[in-house]
Amino acid sequence: MKDIYSYKDFTADQILFKDVDGKKGIVTGYFANFDSLDSDGDVIKKGAFDITIKATGPQSAKPRIKHLLNHDPSQPLGVLTVLKEDDRGLYYESKLGNHALGIDFVKMVESNLISEHSIGYQTKTFNQVTAWEDYKEGMVRRELTQLKLWEGSSLTAWGANSNTPLTGLKSIEINKLLGKSEAIEKFCRDSKATDETIETLLIYNKQLLQTITELTSKQSDVSIVTDPVEVVKDIDTFTKTIACPSCFKQTYNTQAEKGFCKCHSCNAMFAAGSKLFFKL
Repeated sequence: MKDIYSYKDFTADQILFKDVDGKKGIVTGYFANFDSLDSDGDVIKKGAFDITIKATGPQSAKPRIKHLLNHDPSQPLGVLTVLKEDDRGLYYESKLGNHALGIDFVKMVESNLISEHSIGYQTKTFNQVTAWEDYKEGMVRRELTQLKLWEGSSLTAWGANSNTPLTGLKSIEINKLLGKSEAIEKFCRDSKATDETIETLLIYNKQLLQTITELTSKQSDVSIVTDPVEVVKDIDTFTKTIACPSCFKQTYNTQAEKGFCKCHSCNAMFAAGSKLFFKL
């Protein structure tokens, strides 16, 4: 069925975390904002979430709306305790779980690694402002007036979710992705997060770098001047063996199917194409 589950990302310029209390395990912020034109030409209007909040929100008889990491149902961050509309957007409060991911999530927010949100939703009603055949970038195509919300996600990397593919990005936007990749590497290098979280981030970072590679190969007008571009160029050269960024020895890429490598000489773990490594 068409348009059963769609995604919209809201960047740090639009929506920020309002507060994070690590001791109490409570995070507050906005999953979406109103009257802001997105890259699809859509504008979400106030009132669009009223029905879904009453039907499946945290105060409803059957609460079903989730707070996830990167739209991944296997990575729940916490339980939504408040979900409501105000003049700005869709406000939420979430009680984080005391599991490893919930604890690591606080560390990621405090390190500014997570600064964007996204929603998983279904469009129920909308106003067609501009006809499809007349639509041009920068115009309002639709006003979304009623949405069914399935989940709100916090994102570790802007736009890297496979369900929100990046196309037609300018060099400045690709550099933002590279900057996010660097932030992921720094977090993994300096943080005391669990091995599971770091391993997941390494896999995610590899996917992000591969996405950037695909974009730069398709766009001849993209010019990137930043250190990670050298890493990006080398991703496709890695096959059966790979150089370890820790000891610089060649090692067999036996964990390739999991998205990361483990050095047989020094036991360092790293993503293919990344200068970052960590040891268990």
